[in-house]
Amino acid sequence: MKLLLLMGLLVTLAVPAFAGGNPDARVYIDFDPPNYVFEYTPTPFEEFDAYVCLDQLDEGMMSVSLRMDDPMVACPGVFASVGWTHLLPSSDPPLDPPWVGNGIFALSDYCFHDDPAVIGAIHLVYLGGECCLEILEHLICARWVVDCSNERELDIYCVLAHGSIGGAPCPEGDCSQVPVEGSSWGIIKGLYR
Repeated sequence: MKLLLLMGLLVTLAVPAFAGGNPDARVYIDFDPPNYVFEYTPTPFEEFDAYVCLDQLDEGMMSVSLRMDDPMVACPGVFASVGWTHLLPSSDPPLDPPWVGNGIFALSDYCFHDDPAVIGAIHLVYLGGECCLEILEHLICARWVVDCSNERELDIYCVLAHGSIGGAPCPEGDCSQVPVEGSSWGIIKGLYR
């Protein structure tokens, strides 16, 4: 029985070996990149930016997919205006913000190695109140990150953190805090105790 369990575990652990060059890619909202500031409390009528960022890019990135809810709709009365600027170097940037349609598939003209990579900026004019800027899955190509290898391999990112404005409660990100190797090795050792 232990041999069967061990074989099943090894097959499960071998699957990530076929992933692309960015198996630990993380997307998050940062109010002061690259400082990992996930919460911000502006003053009324303040204009500020929230940045959509991607990090842990071992093989760089060519494109990423994501979606968000429209902050004006998700948080009525909190903002006077909302805008979007695509910040990746691209001759064909997405014209729509990530809250229109299925979301965006942000492309770069060349291999982008900045870590963290700043994908875009959400421009906000704050009136007052709370809002959580939540990163959601693109409706067609959920959580895709295409790396810069010759094969243009695909990885699936996790969400490190959403952006809390005015003290808004946000859902926890889904990135694991425990390294895969450490927890997997512990499971294997546990089979022989």
